[in-house]
Amino acid sequence: MPRTLRAAGCVIALAGATLAAAPASARAADPLPPGHWSTTWQDDFDGSALDGSKWTTWSASYSDACRGNKPDHKLEYNLPGNLSVGNGRLTITARRQSHTSPDGTSYDWTSGLIATGDSCGHGPSAGAFVKQGDYIQIHTRLPGRLGMWPAFWTWNAGGNEVDVFEYHPDHAGLLELTNHTGGGAAKYYETGSDVSAGWHHLGAYLGASSVDWYYDGRLVYSDERGFASDGAYLIVDLAVADGAYHDAPPPDVDSAQMLVDSVKVFHRS
Repeated sequence: MPRTLRAAGCVIALAGATLAAAPASARAADPLPPGHWSTTWQDDFDGSALDGSKWTTWSASYSDACRGNKPDHKLEYNLPGNLSVGNGRLTITARRQSHTSPDGTSYDWTSGLIATGDSCGHGPSAGAFVKQGDYIQIHTRLPGRLGMWPAFWTWNAGGNEVDVFEYHPDHAGLLELTNHTGGGAAKYYETGSDVSAGWHHLGAYLGASSVDWYYDGRLVYSDERGFASDGAYLIVDLAVADGAYHDAPPPDVDSAQMLVDSVKVFHRS
């Protein structure tokens, strides 16, 4: 039977979808919006460990010791041990694993998060800080297991958040695209196929008069309120949803992975 999706005042009915197995990644050329672009920051995860000059594993967006956020309906506590780098990719693993935070809060899941700054005193020395006019893009393979909640977004202490995407596999072809700055809007974009079935480039142009979202190089949504922010950091995470936002069933596995082989920032030259 179709399930309903509820968020930002919207209700959308969608049929269930069969989720495909994951093939191997192949590094692909960056599809970019029209114009001439220069790369101003990037990580291709070519080493054997996370680059601590570019990323931290803490985020001030998480209320419990900068690593857990149950009030936002996230079941996981983020730990560095759930991150690995090798073969040209970052792997974030969510595990059904008990963990107790410093304040005594119990979690049934652990996962991982990387951020380029605004991170509770653990900010990297060469992290990205994006501003109006930047285009940000990730090349990623998303998990297709129920309860997983991968995302790529901007954030700073003022909450200047643009969600390049959020994904819930119970709606296999749907991406959530949201501009939280300046009273911005949200869009549920139906791709027409199972997003978790392959690698994809997902990006957003942070313009002063428009935030524009791209899926594999194709413009899919624009919010003309623009990026009303003086700048923000980048966050990539694999959350585990408790179902409150999406009528989603609980996780149906004991682990799942999000793969990333690049995160980049561009500016028109």
